[in-house]
Amino acid sequence: MIRRARKVTREQRIVADIERRSKLELQLYVTSRLRELRTLPPGWDGGSRGPISQRVTHDAYRMLDRISDFRTVYPFITPAEEGAVLLEWRAGVERLEIEFHPTEKPYVRHVSVLGDVQMDGVIGHDGVSYDDVRRALSALSSRIWVANPSWKRLFT
Repeated sequence: MIRRARKVTREQRIVADIERRSKLELQLYVTSRLRELRTLPPGWDGGSRGPISQRVTHDAYRMLDRISDFRTVYPFITPAEEGAVLLEWRAGVERLEIEFHPTEKPYVRHVSVLGDVQMDGVIGHDGVSYDDVRRALSALSSRIWVANPSWKRLFT
């Protein structure tokens, strides 16, 4: 039996192109911010801390690539204690935070719009699932898009 390829409409091609560009914009933003963390000068924290390790920033990038899609809003990306990186999304009371530590598994904490903790633990087979984190991020991103369609201006 010969299968014929389904004809792709012009609209479907346009939507697919927008989705690819949106995900690429997220990746470029995240790459730039993580590169900045890897090039922090010694003592940037007023103490003796050096730049964030490439392994930690690579882990953060890979995780974000795994849980994001074309609708994902940009996270706030900051250095944290002991060489960690924190990715954070906020919308009012709701907050999703993922911390990447040099010697530990990624840790997630999600506080809902009602202020109750929905997730709080390590991400992976023995903790919070990637799918749960992906769903929470997708829902939070959707709420941000609806409430503030020009949210990207916060990151320029």
